[in-house]
Formats: sequence, C-alpha cells, structure tokens
Amino acid sequence: MIHELAAQRRQAILNLVAQREYATISEVKAVTGASASTVHRDLAHLAKAGVVQRIRGGVTRAAKPPEAAAELRNRLVSLPRVLDRGDLVTVHRLLTQALIVCERLCRGSTHWRSR
Repeated sequence: MIHELAAQRRQAILNLVAQREYATISEVKAVTGASASTVHRDLAHLAKAGVVQRIRGGVTRAAKPPEAAAELRNRLVSLPRVLDRGDLVTVHRLLTQALIVCERLCRGSTHWRSR
C-alpha cells in the first residue's frame, strides 16, 4: 500500500511537470498533499530515475532524448581512437559513462514518449 501511494504521488508530480514544464515545491505539495520532506524524497527518486531534474525550489522536466542521445554520442565518439591506443582505463571510463546515459534513456523513454 505504501509503495502504491508513493507511485501515485510520483505520477502526479510527473503529470504536473508535463503540463507546466516546472513546478515549485509548494505546488507539488498542494497537488500531492504530501509534506515537504516527502516531496523532496519523491523528487530525489524521480531525479535518480532520470525523468525529472531538480532545480532550486522545485523541479523541471528532464533532458529530452535528443540531448541525452547527443551526450551518449559525445561519450562514444573518441572510443575508436582510445581503442587504437590501447588505453583500457579510458575505454572502461567511456563505456561506463555511456552505460549510465543509456540506462537514463531507457528509464525515461516511456515518460518522454507520453509527452
């Protein structure tokens, strides 16, 4: 039941941000009926999932897929040169960073499609 309530609050936050592009903590509290600390926890959860971005005093939409895709491309563009040099430490770093961006894209893909 607790998880269901959290999911409902988080969906309400996503709906609010989708309609208005950004929202203040007070607006999120009014929509969800939650305390400030609960709102902050929900926003932290949604930001970690990559579907919103926290800003001072509130929340806004997360980066759009083209921006995230461009970030992924930028991380991977130097990979062939690094592989040719045999710099496995840098290869590992680039691939780890690219994987983080891919996971963020995958987690947020249904949210972005629903806009």
